[in-house]
Amino acid sequence: MESLYLALKRERLILNHPKKYGEEGKVILLEIDKKGVTSTVDIKTFKELFGDVLDNPTYEALSGTHTFLIEEKEYTMTAKEMGYQKYFDQWKEKGIFNN
Repeated sequence: MESLYLALKRERLILNHPKKYGEEGKVILLEIDKKGVTSTVDIKTFKELFGDVLDNPTYEALSGTHTFLIEEKEYTMTAKEMGYQKYFDQWKEKGIFNN
């Protein structure tokens, strides 16, 4: 996952926010809408959702199906069902997965 984080950081899509997000203090900027409202995901949550591809976070792997726990309940969903596919598509267009 470190290679993905480095590529996101180069694109200025990883931001520091230690007071709001605890010890890791980093968020991934997903989008800024027309009103200037930002959408982010903290690194801890991203790791929980996509932890099954930590060793190989390719576009294909992230776009697939993932199984994760939330409050001791197991879920299996695709990136599209979780609402992340559009961001992975944007990252692919920017060449982030090739960095």
